[in-house]
Amino acid sequence: MIRRSAHRAVLLLAALALAGRVAAQEPDVGDAKVSHNRDIVASTEWLASHLDSVGVSVIHVGRTDSLYRVGHIPGARFLLLSAVATTVGELTNEFPAPAQLVATFRDLGVGGSGNIVIYGDDAGILAARAWVALDLLGHGNRAAVLDGGLVKWRAENRLVETTVRTATPRPFTGQWRADRIVNASWVRSHLRDSTVAFIDARSADQFNGAEPPCPPSHPACPQIPPERRGHLPGAGNVFWMNALVSAQNPVLRSMHFLHEELWVPSGADRGPVTTVATYCRTGMQASHAYFVARYIGYRDVRLYDGSFIEWAGLPVAQYPVEAGRP
Repeated sequence: MIRRSAHRAVLLLAALALAGRVAAQEPDVGDAKVSHNRDIVASTEWLASHLDSVGVSVIHVGRTDSLYRVGHIPGARFLLLSAVATTVGELTNEFPAPAQLVATFRDLGVGGSGNIVIYGDDAGILAARAWVALDLLGHGNRAAVLDGGLVKWRAENRLVETTVRTATPRPFTGQWRADRIVNASWVRSHLRDSTVAFIDARSADQFNGAEPPCPPSHPACPQIPPERRGHLPGAGNVFWMNALVSAQNPVLRSMHFLHEELWVPSGADRGPVTTVATYCRTGMQASHAYFVARYIGYRDVRLYDGSFIEWAGLPVAQYPVEAGRP
């Protein structure tokens, strides 16, 4: 009985901590389509005051561990990006099988309860990718992306360490949300579905076809011929970087700006729309857009992980492309 009571107390403390991990912001704007999900973003102030708290895990995501070894938030455990973005067949940056993702987070030692705070080497895509992986496993509501990441943490002269933390595996299970990942066939069958809003997270020039999806010098990226450049028919464009103040200050813009200035014009709030599906070049930028859409509070958000690189390589007649602005 004593052990059960102690366990309940830990869970209660974790829940109370979760409820307060976001810095004060403007009140929610009343809108029937969204119910803002602010708890999936953590402030540096909250994390600094909870680093030593029971039930708080910090994850640093990187393509290699070189920057992690230079300096990371105290206690952070390292997650290699390839654990949540790997090559499947000819497609890069795909999610591994659910069992493999479960094993990854088990070995990171995040356990089955408590808060998880994520940041990465870049302005936000890496952290968002790891958050989406947790969301697909049913743990999105207890995970948060660190607003501003390590850039903001360092700018505030907060403590960093170089000690490589060895994780102790802890039991971790997942309930895979297969409905939140869609493929090219699903996209094709919903192109004319007025209840689905497709959101392209690439830059405007890639969206309208003026710029190729991959730089010519990129050896691992398939080159798309000019006639296949552009976007999914009817898609809206929300460049993922526009959700941030700047690359140098990678803090999310205000909730009002994100919703009213970025996502409403994209068509995500059109009357019949009930589902938002994000895509980009290979699924990475789309992961950030997926995260922001969930943060804003869209109820049914999905990710086309194969994204435009897959779509543009499929038969033209069945998988059409539009160029120019909608």
